[in-house]
Amino acid sequence: MCDRRANQSSDGQHRRPRRVKSPMTIKRQLRRWRRARALGRVDCDGGVAAEFAVVAPAIILIAAGIADFGMLATKSVALAGTTRIGAEYARLHPVDATGIRNSMQSSMAFIPALTFPASFPQSCECDDGMSIACTESCAAAGRPGPNRVFIRIGASQAFTPLVPWPGIPATLSATTEVRLQ
Repeated sequence: MCDRRANQSSDGQHRRPRRVKSPMTIKRQLRRWRRARALGRVDCDGGVAAEFAVVAPAIILIAAGIADFGMLATKSVALAGTTRIGAEYARLHPVDATGIRNSMQSSMAFIPALTFPASFPQSCECDDGMSIACTESCAAAGRPGPNRVFIRIGASQAFTPLVPWPGIPATLSATTEVRLQ
């Protein structure tokens, strides 16, 4: 048993040693395949076209989804920023509804155009958080503190994705509320 060779198994049979393919062997096989391909001996018969036909619709759908969700996020953020710009204008000129609309419309180039509510509603509350009509005074109603006046600025825009995904709204809307007093 002690004089057994490395290529001999325990039953005395010879076995062939395992060899790891060298990079030269792989290069040699690649050269043979290229040569056979150039001579027309390798036959693919449209296998690549069939694989592409199976994978291409999935890749196109994924790309369309990425583009749609990117456009949705971009337009939503732009719309929210526009309502903040309108709220800043409303803080200085709360009764100028046309000026508020113009400041929002001219803040960015929107295609399709923005749509606005008929008016920008104002709401009032006292220091304890209780709502009160803006024509009344908190002190007259027996509530603490002066009136706090808020204005709600809103805008909406139509959104059309490349693919009609379920759950994506056809109209994007954003609202910002700012305290005037």
